[in-house]
Amino acid sequence: MNIDYSQFYRGTTNIPSYGSGAYKKDTLVKYEFNTTDEHGNKVMDIMSREETLQAMKDIRSQYGDSVIVEFSGDGMAALAEGRKGWTVPEDKEAVEARNAAFQKDIVQVDKSLNNLPAYSGMYGADKAVASALENCSKEEQGFVYDIIRQNFLVGNSGSMTEEERQANISLGMKKAEYAAENFIPEDNRDAFLEAMESIAKLASAGKADSNGNMDYGVAKGRYLGHGSNLVQTTNALDMMRTMDKDAYAEYQKMGKKDDGGLSSLKYLTNWYAGAVKKNPSMVDNYEKQSEEYVEKNVKNQKLDKTFAGLKTGSKAAFFESLKMFQSSNPNFLSSIINRELASKFWGF
Repeated sequence: MNIDYSQFYRGTTNIPSYGSGAYKKDTLVKYEFNTTDEHGNKVMDIMSREETLQAMKDIRSQYGDSVIVEFSGDGMAALAEGRKGWTVPEDKEAVEARNAAFQKDIVQVDKSLNNLPAYSGMYGADKAVASALENCSKEEQGFVYDIIRQNFLVGNSGSMTEEERQANISLGMKKAEYAAENFIPEDNRDAFLEAMESIAKLASAGKADSNGNMDYGVAKGRYLGHGSNLVQTTNALDMMRTMDKDAYAEYQKMGKKDDGGLSSLKYLTNWYAGAVKKNPSMVDNYEKQSEEYVEKNVKNQKLDKTFAGLKTGSKAAFFESLKMFQSSNPNFLSSIINRELASKFWGF
């Protein structure tokens, strides 16, 4: 049975050096199952323990080994009850106390993670965006990086048609134009918009597999520093995945060992040292693949213009023009537009 969990999706965050080990996890995906929306309207019942476990299994199956999926929300509270065994009927106060305890059991989303950088893998574009945001507020930085995460380089597009995915990219470009007009420093505006357009084209050229998992054709970016001091480094794990699929399959088996990832890290380190010694040009060849892909598939990609009419001169203008678009197209991209209109960034 296929269930659409997209309404509970709360964003994707690239996390440099997450957990132990230099290459263990690099992406955090967040889902929040609440029984009511922010206005107090009921949107779902509390799921049973079996339903909760099934939802977690279904969602996790959409993502690769490098992704951490975090769940929260009182809609999953039955899982905590299932851990405790049989319980007698509870009054409201007891239920709230139980749910509060459950919220400590499941990992909570740190809202500050929304401000962490999101990278495309195209170093020039990534550095241009980082440099433009260097002196912007955390809220403004988060707004731009969410464009890259939620409008451009979505991890999974299973809840959207291809037409909707392309329109979502169009919405992201208008948000980028708003950023350029309203808070990006004047000296950085042209470079910022050029970089965001390049990332939008990369996203537009992306392909989904049968499960909706997106492939954008370029090596995953790994960087040191931030802002104008951003420095590119080699992502050894992605290079293994791309250049030596047999070794990558063996590496994945290592991840099943209960040793805190030590065997995986040792295997990766030894593989990298041996591969580079055996083939000194491997790193250059790996990076060249991305450059060739961008030249062939991204550079001349045409972008969707669905949201070209949105006004970007101010928050009020953008918000009202998006509402007008929604009123004229009530069934198109509704969950994404509703999420945008509900964003605290706009302040309405």
